Amino acid sequence: MAVDLYRDLKANYVENIEVLDIEQDEINEPKTFNSIFNDDDILQMYLKDVGKTKLLNSKEEKVLGKQIKEGNLSQANIAKRKLVQANLRLVVSIAKKYIGQGVLFMDLVQEGSLGLIKAAEKFDYSKNFKFSTYATWWIKQTIIRAISNNSRTIRIPVHMTEKIRKYKRIYTTLSFEFGREPSDLEVAQRLGLTLKQVLTIKKSIIKEPISLETPVTDDLNVGDYIEDKSYHSPEIQTKNNALKGGIANMLSTLPEKEKKIVCCRFGINGETPKTLEQLGEIMGYSKERIRQLEDAALTKIRQKKELQHFRDFIED
Repeated sequence: MAVDLYRDLKANYVENIEVLDIEQDEINEPKTFNSIFNDDDILQMYLKDVGKTKLLNSKEEKVLGKQIKEGNLSQANIAKRKLVQANLRLVVSIAKKYIGQGVLFMDLVQEGSLGLIKAAEKFDYSKNFKFSTYATWWIKQTIIRAISNNSRTIRIPVHMTEKIRKYKRIYTTLSFEFGREPSDLEVAQRLGLTLKQVLTIKKSIIKEPISLETPVTDDLNVGDYIEDKSYHSPEIQTKNNALKGGIANMLSTLPEKEKKIVCCRFGINGETPKTLEQLGEIMGYSKERIRQLEDAALTKIRQKKELQHFRDFIED
């Protein structure tokens, strides 16, 4: 039963949660809402419990992140569980956007939860990243992969479909319990099956070839998610966003003239890099005056405490 997955997800109170409001017209399938879920009562219990989980502030996230990276195995697992539980509402919120894509809502939540676990394992507490921003990438990737894996041209027998569902539920449950991905043998023992039977089930889950034109969302196809050389990992994406935001904050403290000079000299905010002479002609100053204003601006920036934080980003 799916109770195994949700049994340990009770937490502290927090007011209101919009993810519980799932309208009938959000589900693009010719079925009633209740018919989509086999364990409707458990689903509602799970959504209710997720809404009661206490949110974490940035300081609490960093403390848990440090325990995951530097604590002993027991401390790391406890910290990971807390970080995951506090962000399950994020999984539900993201999963809602993919309803009607051929995967049951609860399955989307389960897959997204695995992405959340992966994010907790890889989260670098020493960086000035908000965990939810970082985790969103991992959650979306696991959900999209689940949708792609279920876009099959071969029909799976009903009895095997049920076995696959049970396998996925137990796999997710054990992932929460162990704080890692379980082995095939551990899954087999919990299911009461032989290792050979579990391997047979896994073979049925292996992704079949699908068209790159298979829709994933309203405006994106599977092909849009194929990795290319321009791809950046979530770590790099989050780091770049933090750097851009930090630089913008530092520049905002400069006088308008100095800000414009720095942006034009270094090609910031979409500006094309310009020479001192070019800037002088544009702004109506001599080349030497532009140099003086630039030096003044850079001196102010060097004195800011935030600069060392960004040096750490670049050197890491």
